[in-house]
Amino acid sequence: MILWTIFNIFLLIATISADLYSSLASLKAILGVEEEIAAMINDYVEKELKRLDDLKKFAQEVQERNDKAIQDGEEAIQHPINAFLLIKGMTTDWDKVVKMMRSNSFDEVIRNVTRQKDTKHINYPTEEDLSGAAIGLLRLQDTYQMDTKDIAEGKILDSLIRTAALTAGDCFEIGRAAYDEYDYYHAITWMQEARERVEKETVPTANLEDILEYLAFSLYRQGNLKRALLLTDELYRMNPDHPRAKSNMKWYEDLLENEGVQRNDMRRDIPPINNARDENDLDEGSRLIYEALCRKEMPIPIRRTTQSQLYCYYKMDHPYLRLAPFKVEIIRQNPLAVLFYDIMSNEEAQIIQTLAVPKLERPTAPNPLTGNCEP
Repeated sequence: MILWTIFNIFLLIATISADLYSSLASLKAILGVEEEIAAMINDYVEKELKRLDDLKKFAQEVQERNDKAIQDGEEAIQHPINAFLLIKGMTTDWDKVVKMMRSNSFDEVIRNVTRQKDTKHINYPTEEDLSGAAIGLLRLQDTYQMDTKDIAEGKILDSLIRTAALTAGDCFEIGRAAYDEYDYYHAITWMQEARERVEKETVPTANLEDILEYLAFSLYRQGNLKRALLLTDELYRMNPDHPRAKSNMKWYEDLLENEGVQRNDMRRDIPPINNARDENDLDEGSRLIYEALCRKEMPIPIRRTTQSQLYCYYKMDHPYLRLAPFKVEIIRQNPLAVLFYDIMSNEEAQIIQTLAVPKLERPTAPNPLTGNCEP
């Protein structure tokens, strides 16, 4: 339970750049609206099926009338009533059909969805939110040393929550989010997973050509030039008209030639994949330490010489605190780390949450050009 709590806290921190997904209340609100949107879409589909069925019946009637007129010959067409019906079919009846064909109600559905957003003050997820959620998953993957395939299967640590396995399209989106952050280490692992899954899917949820192109470039950026070339060869064989495959293939060949690789050897003796993690803003030692701390694998060392400086006390440096002092424990002096106890009861926390939820809004900033506040 404690591990799962830490997992949730870390997910919150990891996705702070995508503020929508750092709010559980926002996700709950979206979940409720999503149910209403599904009902709207189902209603739209029912109306469309009826409309299309009416059009199909009309087309059948026209076809039957035309067949009969051809079968009866010119004498039947010259009959005044038949002539009247034929002209009516191409004027009044046709106008009704045109009106029926133009009566697609998708605009109304879109207006209703937009109205839901405005009346309930709900911020729908954006591409930025999707990227933030994906990056949050990647940070969790690194911190808790989770395998890409396990995550794709919906297995997150010791969570008892069951979730659907990710599709090839889902894996591709996660890989692309990593790619956009120049995180080629994760881009490779997730694009590889996307490829494995799309090749097994009856109805593909991702474009294999896109996967191969992203994977090839990510491999190149991680120093796997020969593998990047082989994947680009495969892409070109799959689609000789691909807008970049041929030029990319030549580019990789030129890079290999600059490294002294002979043309005959460019597709031979392929070395194992090199895919080292990017250290980002932290050096490798610091990164490994903080990840180990998150996994509770490394206790915080306390020197014996400083143990005498660790103590507990009541914080009373404010008039209010004279009446209700805070309980404080010094757990480390350098850097200073303190622990506060009994600051707020569960009941008080619940009251604050109840008051805060209706006021949740996406942060905004003034646009220097328009003067309007925008997300």
